[in-house]
Amino acid sequence: MLPRSNLLPLLQRVALFQKFTPSELSEILELGHMRRIEEGGFFFHQGDQADHIYVLTDGRVHLGQVTPDGQQIILRVITPGRMFGAVGVAIPGSVCPAAAQAIEDSQGIAWESATFRRLGEKNPSLAFDMMGMMNAYVQEIQDRFRELATERTEQRLARTILRLAAQAGRRVNEGVLIDMAITRQDLAQMTGTTLFTVSRLLSDWERRGLIETGRERVSILQPHGLVRIAEDLVK
Repeated sequence: MLPRSNLLPLLQRVALFQKFTPSELSEILELGHMRRIEEGGFFFHQGDQADHIYVLTDGRVHLGQVTPDGQQIILRVITPGRMFGAVGVAIPGSVCPAAAQAIEDSQGIAWESATFRRLGEKNPSLAFDMMGMMNAYVQEIQDRFRELATERTEQRLARTILRLAAQAGRRVNEGVLIDMAITRQDLAQMTGTTLFTVSRLLSDWERRGLIETGRERVSILQPHGLVRIAEDLVK
């Protein structure tokens, strides 16, 4: 786990904090506390009071939601340097619309939502950026449920892989590597389908040279090919 002395460079990578000076970030860091969650545990559950906001410093977290029909959907994979749990800052008294589960031993900086709101009152730019982040989050959830309702499974899986590449992809010689541990079960839950269907589609795409898969790893060899599938341009 990261020592506290190494947290400042990580905070400087968080989009919400990039306008702050190192001195200001140090003050913000002192207002938070470290929280460690073991694999399988939860930073918060869906329906909990939204009273903290987090930046993940180590590990990996699934942000997931149970739909009214009982289906478990992974909305996002949180990796170190990413913020989550912001709804309580933007909407006082709200509850968490999703659960944040550690899928390996994880650690994050936690601030009370009320503390963050006071920071926003002192710094209007922070409050404005927070609202922008919340709008993007709401739009993402709406997009995900629209995809589940209207798109074919092949489209949804291609779009999910492209979304992960945008969030955590890096260029390698072969193409774009999704630089996080991601399992086929993860992809099934993110796509709203079965493990069997994901395995069948990935194997087909691998035979066609679109992707390369390994243990908890996906490399995109032909991004434009996946874009064509995602946009339903392949007949």
